[in-house]
Amino acid sequence: MNLEIRGAYLLTPKDDSTKVEKKTLFIKNGKVHFSKPFNKPDRVIMATNKVIFPGLTNAHHHIYSTLSKGVPCDVPFNDFMGNLKNLWWTLDHSLNKEDMILSTAIAMKDSISHGVTTVFDHHISGYTENALTDMAEVFDAYGVSGTLAFELSDRNGEEFFLRSLDENKRFAREQQGKSVQGMIGLHASFTLSDDSLQKIADSTQNFPIHVHVAEGEIDGIQCKNNYGKGLIERFDDFGLIRDNSLLIHCSNLTDKDLEILKKRNIFIAQAVDSNMNNGLNVGNISEFISEGIKTTVGTDGMHPSTMKALKNSNIFTKYLNKNCDLGYPEMNGLFLNNFKLKKAFGLPLGIEEGEPADIAIFDYQPATPFNSEQFLGHLIFGITESRCQYVVKNDEILLDDYQLTKELYEDLFERSEEISKAMFKRFEKNKGNY
Repeated sequence: MNLEIRGAYLLTPKDDSTKVEKKTLFIKNGKVHFSKPFNKPDRVIMATNKVIFPGLTNAHHHIYSTLSKGVPCDVPFNDFMGNLKNLWWTLDHSLNKEDMILSTAIAMKDSISHGVTTVFDHHISGYTENALTDMAEVFDAYGVSGTLAFELSDRNGEEFFLRSLDENKRFAREQQGKSVQGMIGLHASFTLSDDSLQKIADSTQNFPIHVHVAEGEIDGIQCKNNYGKGLIERFDDFGLIRDNSLLIHCSNLTDKDLEILKKRNIFIAQAVDSNMNNGLNVGNISEFISEGIKTTVGTDGMHPSTMKALKNSNIFTKYLNKNCDLGYPEMNGLFLNNFKLKKAFGLPLGIEEGEPADIAIFDYQPATPFNSEQFLGHLIFGITESRCQYVVKNDEILLDDYQLTKELYEDLFERSEEISKAMFKRFEKNKGNY
C-alpha cells in the first residue's frame, strides 16, 4: 500500500525532548519515508494540523483482568491482601484458554483504539502450557507488539510454580527478536521464597524480569522482617535486577533500594490509576526521574489508555509533592521513556526514515503556537484529552477514522456473555481457596 499522510505535526521523541515539525509522511511497503517514494498514492489521509506520534506503549497491563467487570466477588476486601485473595487470586485460577483468547482480543481492540501498539503484559491464568503463545498469536493477528510474562509465585504450590517457570523460559527463548517477546514474570517478593528466587535466577539466562515491587506496604515489611533487607536489595542479591527489567509500582522503597536502582539499566512503570483505586501509596515519580531512573506508565489492567495514565501521573506527582511547579520534567520523562522502553526490546520507534511504520494520529489541533519548545504544554493540557483517529502499523491501517479495521475472533465476541457467565461460575467455586 502506498499511503500519503498530509499536513500533520510529526512528533519525534529524542533523547531529552520531542521534536515537532509539520511535514508530509509517506508509507510504502510498510516503511516510513519523507520524500515521495511513489508516483501515486493508493490512499491519502488528510491530517491537517493534527498530531502524529509513534505508536504508544502500555508498560504494564493485566489482560487477564479483562473479564473481571461484574465478577461476583465478596466485599468488603478490608485491605490489600483481601483484595488480592477475594478478587484477583480467585479470578486468575478461574480463567481457561477460551477466556484468555477472548480477553486478549478485547484488549487488542481497546489498545489500538487508544493509539497503543505495544503492550507489556503480566499474565496469569488457570492453565500454563503454551498460554503465552496463545496470547501472542492474538497480538500478532491484530498487529500489536510487546512482551508477555507468566506470573511466578509460591501461592499455588510447587508444581504450578514449576510449570509457570517452564512456560516463561520456553516462551522467552522462542520469541527472541520477534515483535512479541518474553520476559520472566514474578508476582512479588512477598509471594516468592529464597528457594524459588534461586530457581528463577539459575534457569532463566539473562532474560529481563517483570515484577510488582512494593505495590502495598506488606511487600516491604515482609521482606525486611524475613530477610533483613529491602526489596530491591533482595532481588539484586539473586542477580535478578537485569538489564531492561520492568519494575512495577515501586511505591514503598528504601533509600538503599533507590541507590541500587540508580546504578541499574532498568525501567519503572507506575500505574497511578490502579494504586489510587486500591487505596495504596504511589511511588514518587518526580524523585525517580530526577534521580535518572527511567520511569514511564502502565495501566495495570484498569483501562487501555496510555494518554490517561500519563495525564493522571503528572497530576498526582504534583499532589504527592504538594508542589504546583512540578510537571514538565516529569511528563517529559514519562513520555520519552515510553518509547525508550519500546526501543530497549529492539522494536522500531516507527516514525523515522526507513523504519517499519508504527504511528498513531490523534485529532488534537493546536489553537496556539505549537513547536518543540511548547510541546509539553500541549501534551499535558490538550493532547492527552484528544482521541486517536488513525493507527498505521507496517503496511496496515489498524484504526481508520476511529474505526477498527480487523474483524477477528467474531465467534468469541458473539459468545462473550456466555463465556463470562461460565467463568463466573468457576470463580464462585474457587472462592475461599486463598
